[in-house]
Amino acid sequence: MKGDGVVRSRALRYYRMRAALAAAFLALLLLPSADSGQGIVFPPGGLVTANMSHSLSVFHAGSTGYIAITAEVAEGWHLNSNKPLETYLIPTVLEVRAPAGVEVVRILYPEPVLKKLQISEGNMSLYDGVVAFGAIVRIGDGVAPGRYPVTATLRYQGCNDFTCVEPAGLTVEDTLRVGTLDESVEQISPEIFSKPPFVDTEGQPVGVAAAESGGDFGKMVAERGLALTFLFIFFGGLALNLTPCIYPLIPITISYFGGQAGGKTSRVFLLALLYVFGMSITYSVLGTIAATTGSLFGSALQNPFVVVFLAAVLVALALSMFGFWEIRMPLFLARRTGTARRGYAGAVVMGLTMGIVAAPCIGPFVLGLLTYVGEMGKPLLGFLMFFTLAWGIGIPFLVLGTVSGSITRLPRSGDWMIWVRKIFGFILIGMALYFARQLLHPRLVSIGYAVVAAIGGIYLGWIERSAGTGRGFKFMKNLVGIAGIAIAAAILILPVARKGPGEHARGIVWQPFSRETVARAAREGKPVIIDFSAAWCLPCHELDRKTFSDPEAVRLSANFVPLKMDLTRSGPSETEIKNSFMVRGVPSIIFIDRTGKEVKSLRATGFIDAGEFKKRIEALTGTEPER
Repeated sequence: MKGDGVVRSRALRYYRMRAALAAAFLALLLLPSADSGQGIVFPPGGLVTANMSHSLSVFHAGSTGYIAITAEVAEGWHLNSNKPLETYLIPTVLEVRAPAGVEVVRILYPEPVLKKLQISEGNMSLYDGVVAFGAIVRIGDGVAPGRYPVTATLRYQGCNDFTCVEPAGLTVEDTLRVGTLDESVEQISPEIFSKPPFVDTEGQPVGVAAAESGGDFGKMVAERGLALTFLFIFFGGLALNLTPCIYPLIPITISYFGGQAGGKTSRVFLLALLYVFGMSITYSVLGTIAATTGSLFGSALQNPFVVVFLAAVLVALALSMFGFWEIRMPLFLARRTGTARRGYAGAVVMGLTMGIVAAPCIGPFVLGLLTYVGEMGKPLLGFLMFFTLAWGIGIPFLVLGTVSGSITRLPRSGDWMIWVRKIFGFILIGMALYFARQLLHPRLVSIGYAVVAAIGGIYLGWIERSAGTGRGFKFMKNLVGIAGIAIAAAILILPVARKGPGEHARGIVWQPFSRETVARAAREGKPVIIDFSAAWCLPCHELDRKTFSDPEAVRLSANFVPLKMDLTRSGPSETEIKNSFMVRGVPSIIFIDRTGKEVKSLRATGFIDAGEFKKRIEALTGTEPER
C-alpha cells in the first residue's frame, strides 16, 4: 500500500539519521585528543552559558513583570527549539521555580531559526548564538516587602553539523526585590526586554501591560470572579442540555439505563454516574491540553491576523446557532459513537463519546472555552473548568436517571429549542468581541458588549417567535429580555464597566505630554503637573485609582495643565524626555510653576495619597514654596 511505503520511508530515514549520529559520536570518543587537529573540538567554556535578569528595579505586591534567561550557545553548535520539527528530537524546555507568593504566569520562548544541516534532509528548528528565554511573573497581592529568590533551569540537547551530545541542564538564579508602594520603579535592561519574546511584532509588551492595567479578563476572573466563573460554566453546561443535539438523548439514555437496572434505583444511579464520569474525562482532557499549550495560544493571540481569524470563526459559529447553516456530524461517525453498549464499561464509553455526538450544538461553546483556557495557560484550572462543564451537562442524566419517574414530566422537544440555541449565538458574538478586544479601543469594546446584550435581550425576549406558548416559557423570554437590557445599561452606566487600561471614571483628564504644551502653558502663565507613568507600574495604577480620582483633586485640576508621560515603551524619544527631567523611576510627578520652571521641592516619586497630592497642588497654584 502507498501509506505503508510512506511509513517505511520515514522509518528508514529516521534509523539512518540515528545511525549517522551514533557513528559520529563513536568516532568522537575514539579520537586520541580534542586538540590533535582531528575530529570535533568541544568548547572549553561549556556548550551553553547563561545569566538571569529581571525587568523592574523593584516589584510591588500585585505587580507583574518579566525575568529573562539569556543563553549563549557556543559557535558552531545549536540547540533544538522548544517545538522541534521531528518528534524524536529533544526539545529545549525552560523551568522556573519561585517561592510562595511569586507566580510564574507564562514561559516565553524565542522564535527559532530554520536551518538545514549536513546530517538533515530538510530544515531543522534551532536556537543558536545568543538567545533570550523568559517568563512572566506576578507578585501576589499579600506578599510582604523583601527579597525573593527565583531559580530557572534550561534543559536542552546540543548538536552541531555532525553530532549531538547528551541532554543537559543549566541552572541560573536571580533575586526579585519586593518593595512598598512609595518606592518608585524603573524598567531596567531595556536592551533585553524591549525585544522578542518580551514584545510582540508591533513592539507591545507581551502579557504584562494588560495584566497590570486591569483590562485583562483572565486576571479579573482568577482574582475576583473565579467562583462566579465556575458557576457560569456549570449553568452553561446545564443550558446546553436544552439544545436539539442533547435534549432528545436524555429520555433515550435514561431508558437505556433503566433497561439494565432491573428496577434497582442504586444500579441506575451507578450507571448514570459512570456515564457522567466518562463525559467528564473527555472534556477535562480537552481543557488540560488547551491549558498545557497555553504559551502557544498566548503567542498566537498576539498576532492580529490570528485574532481576526478566531473572531471570524466564532461569528460563523454564532450564525450557525441562528440557523444560517447547520453543522452536522458525518453519519458513519454518529452511528459508531451513538451505539449503546451494556454494563458499567458501556456506560463509561457512552459518556466518553457524548462530546462527539453533541458536537454540532456544544462545539461552538466548547471552542470558545478552549481558547480562553489556552490563553490563561493553567492546566489545573483548565481541567477544573471543563470538569465543571461536563458535570453541568451530566447532572440532568444523573438526577432523572435516579428518579426515573421524572422522565414523564420532561417537556417535549420542539421549536423552543431554537430559541435556546440563539441564546448561545449571542454569547458567541460576545466572545468574538472579547478575543478581538486587543485590536479595538476599550470604549468601543464596552459599547460593543452593551449592543450585543441589548439586541440579544430585545430579540430573545420579544421579537423571536418560537413555538413555546406556555405561561412559563413566556415568563422566561421576558426575563431574558429584561436581563439583556439591564446588562447593557450596567455596562454603559457603571464607571467600572467604562474603565479601560489607564482610564478611570471621574478622574483627572490627563493630556499626552508634549514640550509644546509645556511652553504654551508658560506663555499663558499656567502651572503644569506631569505624571510620568507606565502600564507595568502598579503604584501608577494606584495613583489613578485612589489619588487622581479624588473629587477635590479633580476640582483643583482646573487650576493647572495636567500632562501624562507614558513610559510603557521606552524608545529614544521617551528616554530623552525622561533623562531631561532626571526621572529615575515611575511614578514620578513633576510640578512646573507659571514661569515654566520645575518646583523641585514638590516633586513626588512613588505613591502619594490624595491629601498629600492636594497640598502640593495648592502650593503650586497658590503661594510659591521655597526652591
